Amino acid sequence: MTDWKLPWKASCLCGQVQIEISAPPISTMACHCRDCQKLTGGAYSLTFMLPADGFTAEGETEIGGLHRENLRHHFCTHCKNWLYTDGFAEGLVNVRPTLLEDPSWVVPYAETYTSERLPAAQTGAVLSFETFPSDADFPAIVEGFTKHGSRP
Repeated sequence: MTDWKLPWKASCLCGQVQIEISAPPISTMACHCRDCQKLTGGAYSLTFMLPADGFTAEGETEIGGLHRENLRHHFCTHCKNWLYTDGFAEGLVNVRPTLLEDPSWVVPYAETYTSERLPAAQTGAVLSFETFPSDADFPAIVEGFTKHGSRP
């Protein structure tokens, strides 16, 4: 299935940041690392990775979270909702799919940091990695998601 029904609309909790997605994701992922658990207040963070040129955000954001040089977590300045992350790879952005108007179709294709997964946390992911996947793992993740990943 290639019809992604784009563009998608998304927003933060208060609606002051509006997001539009105009390119399909290259993967959906769940991260079980302790940092993501603390950032989300949940068992894992759910994300989809997409080309940055297929993403726009209107509204004021601020950098929060880990404040790492190569990782920028963007939050709404008003409601403090974690919106998206960039800076980790040239030309890519990770967006929180729960911000979509309809996130019901999102299932992680891969899960990371299963070594830190909470005992009851199950994602349904096809691929699992004890830590973060290596650069060499990403072509297979993208190819697998392209062929078998969930769609709206």
